[in-house]
Amino acid sequence: MTPAARSLLAELDTTLSQAPSSWRSAALRRIVDLFLAGANSYSTDHVGIFDEVLCLLIKKSIDRSQLAELSSKLAPVDNAPIKVVGTLARHTDTAINGPILEQAKALADEDIVEIIDRDRIDPKLLAKIATRPELSEAVTDILLKRGDPKIQRAIIANPKARISESGFARLVTGVNGDKKLAAEIAARADLPAELRIWLDKTLSQ
Repeated sequence: MTPAARSLLAELDTTLSQAPSSWRSAALRRIVDLFLAGANSYSTDHVGIFDEVLCLLIKKSIDRSQLAELSSKLAPVDNAPIKVVGTLARHTDTAINGPILEQAKALADEDIVEIIDRDRIDPKLLAKIATRPELSEAVTDILLKRGDPKIQRAIIANPKARISESGFARLVTGVNGDKKLAAEIAARADLPAELRIWLDKTLSQ
């Protein structure tokens, strides 16, 4: 970020601190609409500026309903501002974090793993993450570790959920004679051959 941009952001921070909440709310909506109108054409630097400005507005106590609206609007946008998306994903209100956890491609794997790895993670959050259209190995590994059987089955059924060899090993060792589960795992084309042997034993019994 250029010195001029940093200076402008500092001035904006001061202005926001002094502005009434109604003005900040209106400013947030206008800036979000401006971003959405040209999101496909903005460079990385442009998106970065939007990111900083929106983060300042969020920090100035925007109300719950508006944060939920912001989350719903940004979640489907591939190049949504990364810091904003990460902040919304970590919010404790499911109306706010839900759309981001379920959809946002802009949400980094590192952020998702951090959220899943909380000591008292809400199972509802795990379920939202498990429904994402695409899941990396890093994410499925920790979901399989922290999730319940329902979440595990959701991952198995998702053809775009990448499962690591250790993830498959965790699934296979947890079959415990459940032929239906064994068949669901065996249907995965990416199941390592050496683990398929163990499933075949279960299915043949």
